[in-house]
Amino acid sequence: MSYTAHGAVIDVTADALTFRRSQLAASLGAPAHEALSMADATSVECTAPTATGFGQVVVRGTVDAAGNAGDTVIRFAPGQDAEAFAQAVKAALRGEAPATSSRVDGLNFTAVDVETANDNWGSVCQIGAVRFRDGEETESRTWLCTPPPGLEHFDDVNISIHGITADDVAGASPFADAAAELFEFLGSDTLVAHNAQFDSTALRSGLQKAAAPVPEVRLACSLALARDASRAGVIDVANHKLPTVASYIGAEDFQHHEATADARAAGEIVSALAQRFGHSGSIEELFSTREFALGTLSEEAVIPVLRANTAPLSAADLGAGTDFRDNTRMAGATSGAQKKRSSSQKRRGPAPWQSVSTPDTIPDPNPDADPEGALFGQNVTLTGDFEPFDKGLLWSKIAERGGQVGKNVTKKTTILVVGQWATKTSKEKRAEELQSNGQDIAIWQSDKLLEELQLDEAPPF
Repeated sequence: MSYTAHGAVIDVTADALTFRRSQLAASLGAPAHEALSMADATSVECTAPTATGFGQVVVRGTVDAAGNAGDTVIRFAPGQDAEAFAQAVKAALRGEAPATSSRVDGLNFTAVDVETANDNWGSVCQIGAVRFRDGEETESRTWLCTPPPGLEHFDDVNISIHGITADDVAGASPFADAAAELFEFLGSDTLVAHNAQFDSTALRSGLQKAAAPVPEVRLACSLALARDASRAGVIDVANHKLPTVASYIGAEDFQHHEATADARAAGEIVSALAQRFGHSGSIEELFSTREFALGTLSEEAVIPVLRANTAPLSAADLGAGTDFRDNTRMAGATSGAQKKRSSSQKRRGPAPWQSVSTPDTIPDPNPDADPEGALFGQNVTLTGDFEPFDKGLLWSKIAERGGQVGKNVTKKTTILVVGQWATKTSKEKRAEELQSNGQDIAIWQSDKLLEELQLDEAPPF
């Protein structure tokens, strides 16, 4: 069982106390991960924290990895349950292993992940789904499939990520058939994914490309929940990528970018965070108590998981072409109330959770940058939102690498980088138009730029 103390999350078993310390604690010299044996531990003393003061638990006779025995003093901040931790340690000393079950009564959902053949999100070539009942896995399914018609080609970069090739899916079912089986497996469950906007948009785009019906499905997002857990101080991670969060909550190592393994990890994150929030009950109640409104996948649109105090969105608000482009973007942020829009009125400007400003001064490219760099000599334009990074920072880093920043897409543009936006932006439409006329413009998603600028590992807030 896991317990939150000051600067650490501690797993208690009959054999050991395992510490996963916060970044701050680790930066001050404490081991980021540490296991203390309780084979020779003798007693536990607890002083509970007050409303304004720290408490502590002293475990006498623990032994570290070097074989050094001593007393371990663990501090607990106001509001943290030192007594529950002490009782768990006492139970371990009696030889009664504390419960390690991930059970959360009433927490039922199905976690889903998709892999794609190329840079078109609809080119789904693998689907994984894992059913959770009371927070624990009960069944899983995996589908390899041929991508929808017109999207069958496999890009080398995608193959390098997930290892799936055209030969691997040559005898597989068409995507539309695999998706139909997925939704049958899903039943009435809420679909959970790590960045549900990406996976649901991929499913919707693929179904539309295959001229297949799109069912209406509720969406929950383990990425949004993990970021909320960081804000609440429940977890302390360097970033919110799936492997990082999964490792932090104690999930077993898994093959990242294998669809079922990724789906399982997303589900385990939701279950573990529900425990750490002290939640029991449904997935809907979990997200509503954390002030989120569940999203929706439907024929008309993908509506993301949003903060509940954000003005509600309808399919008409988002438009039939909703396309979430940045798969590292935070799912939901608060904003002011938004005016209602009619279904015939096209959105102009940001989605209700977006606010983007454009700097005035364009920096000059660095002529001494690495000429082999991917941005050197390129004419780069940004479109959409790149939260938490403002465009001024991104422009300066592009220029540092020898790139020429442009405010608009022109015949000089060689790279357009697309951040999140509620609909396809005019710059992206212009780039596609120039592409169709033979201009060599690469369209990057924001995560590729962040990786190139070495910002992909930066904490999102």
